[in-house]
Amino acid sequence: MMPKVPQPPVPRRRRIPLSRFWLDRRINFFLGGVCLLVLFAALLSLWGAPRATPSVAGSSPAMHRERAQYYEGIGQIEEAIREYQAALHLSPGEPTLHQSLALLFDRQGRFPDAVASYERYLEIDSGAADGSAIRTRIEVLRRTQ
Repeated sequence: MMPKVPQPPVPRRRRIPLSRFWLDRRINFFLGGVCLLVLFAALLSLWGAPRATPSVAGSSPAMHRERAQYYEGIGQIEEAIREYQAALHLSPGEPTLHQSLALLFDRQGRFPDAVASYERYLEIDSGAADGSAIRTRIEVLRRTQ
């Protein structure tokens, strides 16, 4: 005796058939949309969001120093210089800010500004451990001007 094979369910009366073409087209449309979203997100991250310049009110020298170090790390030296200058506006007696600003000026070839910042650094911190190296660098920069 043969086993009884189950019968397929009774088909519905108003069934709308989906052709393979229509299903493939919907999948392609969905995948194309996902690809466009990924591409848009990648372009947005590359270009970055528009930058808003923060006001000095409510800011701190430490915040500006962190921003300057970030900009310096990604190679935006002009932005880093602006941030160090904003930090110096809030805390003019901080020797490390003068030293960092002098190093950026030096790297950019703005030697008169570098000399002024180095001198201000030595004026504030006369017993700096790197004082002799800084004085030597000032002399070299003065000769190149």
